[in-house]
Amino acid sequence: MLDLNQRSEREALKAQQENLNEELSFAVEHKKPWQFGHWHSGEIRTIECTANAGHGDFGQFTLIGKDLRGNENFKVSRCPACIRDEIAQVDEKLRSLRVSDLLSEAGIARRFEHCEFATYQPVTPGAAKNLSACQRYAESWPDRLAAGTGLVMLGKCGTGKNHLAVSLAKTIIRNHLARVEITDVMRLTRAVKNTWRNNSDHTEDDVLDHFISLDLLIIDEVGVQFGSLAESAILQEVINARYESILPTILISNLTFDQLKDAIGERIVDRVTDGGRNRQVFNWESYRGNGVTE
Repeated sequence: MLDLNQRSEREALKAQQENLNEELSFAVEHKKPWQFGHWHSGEIRTIECTANAGHGDFGQFTLIGKDLRGNENFKVSRCPACIRDEIAQVDEKLRSLRVSDLLSEAGIARRFEHCEFATYQPVTPGAAKNLSACQRYAESWPDRLAAGTGLVMLGKCGTGKNHLAVSLAKTIIRNHLARVEITDVMRLTRAVKNTWRNNSDHTEDDVLDHFISLDLLIIDEVGVQFGSLAESAILQEVINARYESILPTILISNLTFDQLKDAIGERIVDRVTDGGRNRQVFNWESYRGNGVTE
């Protein structure tokens, strides 16, 4: 979530964006701004842009009106290329704020805030292979999203699964403004179960719709012992609904592939991995204690 200063900046940029678009319509289409609706159209003359020589000549449009004292006033259009440059700058600032907002809502734990593909240390050939695979996944995100291509990351604690998952999430958010969230099984099921209380501000459907509608959902700690059949059913409902909606889900687990199928069901694992093809194995010793962070 953006802080107060960022939200204020966003509102100011949106207002600036609206004004610039109105100014561009005036310069190109000669569409009068609403506050000048009663002014008369004047001449159009060709002049050179003095702000940027590379923009060359443009047709300057003039509006003529009178103030309350009857004095004649003029409104002239600006160089359209200059206006487009300013719009592009505003758009980029708004995009940057949107990325910040999406990253803050992605559920990235403080321990993993530093994680990037560039800081991942592929200490084994398998680690290098998994790094390349995650980078390809992020680079081809539009195709992955369209196909609902999921992924399972399996292996021991401390082998870099979370580092790559966070790096992947960050890259997809920055490059595609996707709605991504990283959670774990306990937080997901707790969020749903909290709606069962009488004083809950949200319904069960609200919470389920949130997880089901994300562009990418990454679920960690998959395969831990569930406290009840209800908790297992919640996880399966979310994964199944995302599969049916053709939305990708990434599962992270410390279990082996066969153990994961036993824990959450072969059908669920088959759907996420597309028959077992989309899985990564992290089968080396933990980085922790060796000066390498996950």
